[in-house]
Amino acid sequence: MVSRRLLLGVLAASLAAPVMALAEGDEPTLFTKKGRRTRRALKTQSTDKAALHNALAEVKPLEADPDDAPHDAPPQLVSPDEALGRLKQGNTIFSRGGASIALPGVARLTELAGGQHPFAVIVGCSDSRVSPELVFDCNLGELFVVRVAGSTVSQEGLGSIVYAVEHLGSPLVVVLGHTKCGAVGAAVDVATKHADLRGALFDMVLPILPAVLEAQERHPADLQDAAIRQNVRAVAARLRVADGTLAERLDEGRLKIVSACYDLASGQVAFDA
Repeated sequence: MVSRRLLLGVLAASLAAPVMALAEGDEPTLFTKKGRRTRRALKTQSTDKAALHNALAEVKPLEADPDDAPHDAPPQLVSPDEALGRLKQGNTIFSRGGASIALPGVARLTELAGGQHPFAVIVGCSDSRVSPELVFDCNLGELFVVRVAGSTVSQEGLGSIVYAVEHLGSPLVVVLGHTKCGAVGAAVDVATKHADLRGALFDMVLPILPAVLEAQERHPADLQDAAIRQNVRAVAARLRVADGTLAERLDEGRLKIVSACYDLASGQVAFDA
């Protein structure tokens, strides 16, 4: 949690910036519709400057914020292998049509409002047919889910994963792909057919292209399927070395990072571990 002291410091700095600029003699300018530069009247600026100085002068140092104190590491309620076993068991139940998911009651909602301890992080695709909570027969508070088309991980996604592992105690990260993934299919079309994707769509498939090219070297019968599996393996491999916290917990045996692929037709998840 960001402390009040830090927020106040950021606010003070943002307020002080225009004051410092004026103090150094910079005169704000603007452009007319005809493009001619004119000087802006400084009367209002001077008034704002004085008000900002007065406001900043009233800022007093805060006492030590409790939020700044170091927090103990969260409890790891299950081992990485136990977490993986729970996912496998849950998927077996789901694929057999016996999902037992029920809406949580008031007591469970109250419990979750006080904190969360998800036993696994799922890095998955945004595809509407691959909801991790359903696929693994889990409920609210059990999975920490990071989803983007193609199951790739951005810097923000990496931060989300590290947060779940470091601050919530999750002992397992699963990078989950699925058959007939449209994002990977688009990357295959870019690599093999020079499909013209632009803007955000191209940015979406760009991280997948190395997996497509690597799968292509093996000349598989189904390039899209091979690329899907290669992509999640590559993402999992990168995660193992992407952050010091993750690497340390892997070395200590307190964390596992594995890849897996969900079959849309059967509902079964094949794990690479």
